[in-house]
Amino acid sequence: METLFGSIFWLIITLGVLVTFHELGHFWMARLFKVRVLRFCVGFGKPIWSRYDKQGTEIAVAPIPLGGYVKMLDVRDCDVPAEELDQTFNHKPIWQRFLIMVAGPAFNFILAFALYWLMFVVGKNEIHPTIDEPTALMAEAGFAGKDQLLSIDGEDIRTWSDVSLQLITAGIDRRDVTVEVRTATGTQLNRTLYLSRVPEWVPEEKLIDHIGLKAYTIPVPAIMDELEAGLPAAKAGLQQGDEITAINGQAVTDWYDVTDIIGAIKTGPINVEFLRNGLPQQVQVPALMTDPDDSSRKILGVRSQPPAEADLNYYRGLFFNLSYGPLESVTQAFGQVGKITSKSLEMMWKLVTGKASLKNLSGPITIAQVANDSASRGFSWYLSFLALVSLSLGIINLLPIPMLDGGQMLFLLFEKIKGSPLSEQFEMKAQFIGMFLLFSLMSLAFYNDILRSVT
Repeated sequence: METLFGSIFWLIITLGVLVTFHELGHFWMARLFKVRVLRFCVGFGKPIWSRYDKQGTEIAVAPIPLGGYVKMLDVRDCDVPAEELDQTFNHKPIWQRFLIMVAGPAFNFILAFALYWLMFVVGKNEIHPTIDEPTALMAEAGFAGKDQLLSIDGEDIRTWSDVSLQLITAGIDRRDVTVEVRTATGTQLNRTLYLSRVPEWVPEEKLIDHIGLKAYTIPVPAIMDELEAGLPAAKAGLQQGDEITAINGQAVTDWYDVTDIIGAIKTGPINVEFLRNGLPQQVQVPALMTDPDDSSRKILGVRSQPPAEADLNYYRGLFFNLSYGPLESVTQAFGQVGKITSKSLEMMWKLVTGKASLKNLSGPITIAQVANDSASRGFSWYLSFLALVSLSLGIINLLPIPMLDGGQMLFLLFEKIKGSPLSEQFEMKAQFIGMFLLFSLMSLAFYNDILRSVT
């Protein structure tokens, strides 16, 4: 329940900030060209709060936080006295109307740059992308445990997010990539990852797992530490020093397998196979028990032995603070905006051409969940997330789809070529098509969100 309320709260904050800034771009540019703004509204629906500024513009907040709008004086919407025609949107030159439309997405790009700049100045706790023992294609390519990824096809890699950006897009194309690594001994060398060998049926969301890429984790053997007498495991006869080898028939190789398998169990009994003094044994635990400290969790009542100090020290050494000075952060922020924009456009093109699955589309539910997760990680993580969504909002609004800013800009281009305004009938039909497209995409995004939530 706490997670649900947190997700809703951070969704409202996220969309509130981004929509307000987007509409502020339209509002500011309209005012610059002396277009009368009748209403500046954040959200859809009947306003739940409003006030008027000194120039007569209604500033309003509506209850549905999935967008907003700037309503400008326009002769197509109402009768306008002749002396006020110069304040209407449709009587302004095409280039001014074009700038008013492009200002919304432009403000999202400006906001994203500012957020990335602040993130780099404040600093963000990250971890060097270092791999665990590889399998599948990674192992075939010669990668080894504790290899630190430095670059992919010449693009510098600093974080796991950088790794995902590079590998997912290359993987969709089934394009082989050259990866520069620093080995556990400190040697730098290049290895070729043959993504062309990934079968076509492997979806993008399974690509990283399929190629055998795993982040480094501290080795923790499935050997039990001291058990609490009143919990299910101790009652069933398990003891300190027992090494778990299987749970309900599923093989266990380390403690991470133990936690994953137990976390997926809904009901008992639970069959636990283990080694005691080198001899295989088996017990049956009737059922899991509700965690006294967390009623939403079920527990078996086992805990691992502490990992080796050397492994702990190595893992701690992988963490670093991704930060720069105020001036250098300007360059870094520009670079981040450029990189994310490029990868986003590339992914959109793959969606349009069918190379990428429409399952990649996400809606408000996913945004809410990720917003809550990033906020819980810290201020800089939330800044990074907010910048990413701001860029996405800016890019999407530039698409040449009626109902979006890009569609309105396309209409203005047609008007310039035609030499006269487009007919209202044509615009209405185009708006209807645009509304249908947007509704279809939003429905698909909602469907994907729900599917992710229940699987």
